[in-house]
Amino acid sequence: MSTQGYEKVKLQKTAEVTEVLESRHILDDEVKMVIDNAESTGEKLYQPEGDRFLAKKRTAGDESIGEGMTYYVEYSVAEENTYVVYTAYCHATKVVEE
Repeated sequence: MSTQGYEKVKLQKTAEVTEVLESRHILDDEVKMVIDNAESTGEKLYQPEGDRFLAKKRTAGDESIGEGMTYYVEYSVAEENTYVVYTAYCHATKVVEE
């Protein structure tokens, strides 16, 4: 998948997962970017007991002050370009150089 390949990613979510993501202000595009990055780079953790993956991606945000967001998504592969999302969360990050 390419940098813009996330647009081809299809998500499957239950109503409960949709509600959780909305309450956390996490957009589908952000979830898709995390999954696309994990699938294209292989940077993901595998959870064999549930046949799931955990992936993360940091967004740049305001690079001038080193701020951004880190997103985490727990998912599994349903079929080509289609993924089941179980949960996602995020937190603000700030990189400080000393």
